[in-house]
Amino acid sequence: MPHIDDYVHPFAEVALSNITREYPFASHHLARSLADIVPAVEKHPAFANSYDWHSSVHMHYLLASLLETEVAQGAGWRERAIEVLSSHLSEENMLAEAAFLRENPSWERPYGWAWTVELNRVLNASKVSELRAFGANTQVLADTVFDLASTWLPKVAAPVRHGVHSNTAFGLRRILLGARAADRHDVVDVIAGAARRFFAEDVAWNFTQERSGHDFLSPGLCEADLMAEILTEDELASWLPSFLSELSPESPALTPVKVLDPTDGQQSHLYGLGLSVAASVMRLAPRLEILAEKSGNDELMAQAKGMLTRVDSLMAPGLEAAVSDEYVSSHWLATFAWETMNLRCP
Repeated sequence: MPHIDDYVHPFAEVALSNITREYPFASHHLARSLADIVPAVEKHPAFANSYDWHSSVHMHYLLASLLETEVAQGAGWRERAIEVLSSHLSEENMLAEAAFLRENPSWERPYGWAWTVELNRVLNASKVSELRAFGANTQVLADTVFDLASTWLPKVAAPVRHGVHSNTAFGLRRILLGARAADRHDVVDVIAGAARRFFAEDVAWNFTQERSGHDFLSPGLCEADLMAEILTEDELASWLPSFLSELSPESPALTPVKVLDPTDGQQSHLYGLGLSVAASVMRLAPRLEILAEKSGNDELMAQAKGMLTRVDSLMAPGLEAAVSDEYVSSHWLATFAWETMNLRCP
């Protein structure tokens, strides 16, 4: 596995290229009249690039994250990155993006919402003064998401368990972490309550049959990731081993799926599936190891260690595709690759 520093420059090039590329762009707006049929940049002065709105948001997040590294300090692209982020994440642009979310409260829910909160979180926590200034601008966007999520969740009858953007658990976990960082305890409580209502009774998730041909998330592992954040230690000691009881190193869920047509934007999701599954495994396996040590459960320890042996093979296809010339992959994969590399090589 290459060193994480080896990815900083190529990922920065990908991110900069994406967030300055307006077309192709996939707009997913509800048009209420002909007045709504306008260039995307008129509705989204910051995020009408990188193929679609949510990918643009998380590519901005990726670029900000890369600027935190030592490698970036003397990089030739650093000044350009700061300049582009300054232009896109201006106070005026963030007010416009937040207004659109308020006017369209189900749009980009919850995936785009989650990356919006992540962008704001990494900016606010930055050691780079310029990025912290951008965090002040993006705060209105994060606060809008917090308010929308708090209004939405009490009305949700059941979670969405698909392995794509609409997955409830994936979005809620990221919004939860952002709410904690922002001391929005009201939002944390709403999310925790919804998660318990949705998932607390789940047991023995079927990891053999959960995948479909365009997933980039594991519904089961996303759920486990979320519950690991909200359950008490005693609750998790019971819930997590039970929920993951059908997961073994040989499970199809821990085996990368070969992409037969990299030009197919739906099938190329499978590159991201390997990356997101690897990330979940690296978060969850250490929790299982702790539980196994406390309980003296040798089988649970073997399960945890066996899961970790699958990480590198899961990651490899996505790492390569993240910097490929195929835009249906490269407009988004580098974000997932970078986050997974940070878990693999902390």
